[in-house]
Amino acid sequence: MSDPPGIAPLSSAAKVSLIGEILRTYLIVRWRMRGNDIRDMVAQLRGDADIPRHSDQPLARRLARAVSRTLRLLPTDSRCLSRALVLDTLLTRRSLQSVVVIAARSEPDFAAHAWVEHDGIAVLPAGTAGYQRLIDL
Repeated sequence: MSDPPGIAPLSSAAKVSLIGEILRTYLIVRWRMRGNDIRDMVAQLRGDADIPRHSDQPLARRLARAVSRTLRLLPTDSRCLSRALVLDTLLTRRSLQSVVVIAARSEPDFAAHAWVEHDGIAVLPAGTAGYQRLIDL
C-alpha cells in the first residue's frame, strides 16, 4: 500500500493499531445498525457534533484505503454502508470533515450505494452511472 503524497508512512505498530481500531469500530457500527434510523445512527456514531472539524485530504484517503482493505477480508457483511459508517466514524474521531452520502438508481435494476466525501471529494468509491443522491449526512 503506497501512502498518499504529503503523508509519512505508518510504522508496523501503527498499522496494527489502525486495523484494530477499524475492526472495533466495525463491530460498533454493526451493533448500531440493528433497527436504528440512519440519521440517529450517524449522530450516535459521531458523538459531539459541536467539535470543529477540519480538512486533511491525504489522511482521509489513507483512512479510506485502510478501511476498504481491512473490511474486505472479513467473512461478514462489509457492504458499502458499513464501510462508509466505519470511515465516517474514524474521520470524526480525528476531527476531519465528512459527509455520508446515500444514493440509489432505478435503471437498469434498482441499486443503492453509500460512500463518504471529504471536502466534497469521494474518498470511498462514489456512485456513478445514474445514482441519484438521496441523503447527505
